[in-house]
Amino acid sequence: MRHLITPLIICAALYGVACNPAAPTENTSAPTNSTNATSTTTNAPATTATPTTGVPPISSAHGGDTAAPAAPASANEKPEGVDTAALDAKIAKAEAKAKAPNATESDRLAAAAAYKERADIYMNAGRPNLYKFALGDYRRVLRYQPNNEDAQKNIDMLISIYHQLNKPVPTNGLEQ
Repeated sequence: MRHLITPLIICAALYGVACNPAAPTENTSAPTNSTNATSTTTNAPATTATPTTGVPPISSAHGGDTAAPAAPASANEKPEGVDTAALDAKIAKAEAKAKAPNATESDRLAAAAAYKERADIYMNAGRPNLYKFALGDYRRVLRYQPNNEDAQKNIDMLISIYHQLNKPVPTNGLEQ
């Protein structure tokens, strides 16, 4: 019987950590004792991570805290492993022109083209952790060029990938 209880306790502890990784992981409850008289006391594994303050809890599809949704990544958030410094500067310059009160249609198209160029790099890098950055940039393309069919197709494809993976669709690019 002891051989069945120990793996169940370990699985339950791992499930709890996996479903709500932002929850404090201090072991504040009483030790879990086995009811079998021949076994010894078994404690659930505890980790000693320090909870961060000021960080909202992560939403979970398993019933975790959904009161504080994940904040959208800002346009300035940088993905690791991809050098887009030249494009970042090009985007900053084009966006400043496009947001100016006297912006022309060509200024808006230049900003859209710069965002699309960077989005294509993220999309074609072959790394799913960059998809959220591509999605955000494609959404920004539509902000400056609402009829860009390539950007819309790529947005639809990325959203379908997130749905197929049963992952929440990132909010990148929805900021104003």
